[in-house]
Amino acid sequence: CCLFVFVFEKKMIHSLYILCKAGTVLLEKHTREPMERTVLDPLLTEMNSASTLEDVPTIVAGTRFYLINVQRNGLFFVGVCPRETPPLFVIEFLKRVISTFNLYSSKDVSEKLVRKNTVLFFQLVEEMLDSGFPLITEANVLEMLILRPTMLNKTLTSVSSKKMVADKLPPGQLTVTHWRKANIKYGSNECFVDVVEEVNAIISKSGAPVTATVKGVINCRTHLSGVPDCTIAFDHGGRALDDVSFHPCVRITRWQNERILSFVPPDGKFELAKYRVYNITNLPFHIRASVNYKQAGGGRVEVDISSKGTLCEDVVLLMEFPKSVSNINCTIGSGNWTFQELTKTLRWELKRLPERETLTLRGNLSLSVSDSAPDGTPPVLASFRLPNTAISGLKLKEMQIFNVNYKSFKGAKYITTAGDYQVRT
Repeated sequence: CCLFVFVFEKKMIHSLYILCKAGTVLLEKHTREPMERTVLDPLLTEMNSASTLEDVPTIVAGTRFYLINVQRNGLFFVGVCPRETPPLFVIEFLKRVISTFNLYSSKDVSEKLVRKNTVLFFQLVEEMLDSGFPLITEANVLEMLILRPTMLNKTLTSVSSKKMVADKLPPGQLTVTHWRKANIKYGSNECFVDVVEEVNAIISKSGAPVTATVKGVINCRTHLSGVPDCTIAFDHGGRALDDVSFHPCVRITRWQNERILSFVPPDGKFELAKYRVYNITNLPFHIRASVNYKQAGGGRVEVDISSKGTLCEDVVLLMEFPKSVSNINCTIGSGNWTFQELTKTLRWELKRLPERETLTLRGNLSLSVSDSAPDGTPPVLASFRLPNTAISGLKLKEMQIFNVNYKSFKGAKYITTAGDYQVRT
């Protein structure tokens, strides 16, 4: 487990430290004079006193600095900044560092990867920061400066004069569209948009949503020659996009005035926008579940699920029972079920829900003889996939490409998956 630590003063990044969980510095970089490592003491104190890594506060106050951290997969990416530095500035930059390290290593960054790729990560930070300020954070531009350590790139550099690290910035980096490479040419021009949504919901026993929100991402993949100017319009003006954040290429003023996304896209894959939608009501299916415990060492579980007309695939329902439940025997109308005795988890898998049919699971519980009937009943945890569906109702109306003299292929795809989706019993 590693800690990525940035030191700011007057909105500038002075130093970077990468620490393991024990506090050992794995990588250290300074844009000015080196700072004393005692600046990390307040964070290390919180880490030592916390029972788990998740209990470490997001913002830790020191005598002169605030330590703002972002946690990913057991790692802490921490920015040390003065009081006048906006926290979101630090958080966004740390997320860019995380995604860049993950991209170059092709896996989630870890202490082992940092030790193995110390030189590579140091070179990346050198390009992402210039005189203490973020400069190049776009992955497609960084790949022009620092080649990814793939076998093909290593072979090309060994047999040619091409270097793994470029000597100068790519053309166009000092322009207003610094996220896009210059002089791009493709034989086949295309622009594809993926709308990916995740549903997080808590459903009451009666079937009414207690809370239901959607986290969405609009991903783009563009291979367009020249300097194209793209616009995307949505049905109903994209009313779902209220709580939204955009890629720097998006013209905010036009979105606010016309509800149209206008942008000069980066080359390749990038995240155009992220958004949240609250109070979702059109949930894909209805689940009714009940668990009854008897005093004579047994009980009964019943689960019914029916689609509301939306195509649902890869449906998995989980129920985690207490330790006093020794075994479950079930009968089902469709799919496959299993009961893991070690984790006490009942799992029901369905490849696809029929549109106008209710599927049922009925089971008998066996309780340990020495245990009394458990208190409370477990919720149903659901996961699923809705192909060609954006459950928030977001839908692209029109996509146009200007400032070009060629025809291009355009397309859009929608998919919805389950995040934390619970049904009370």
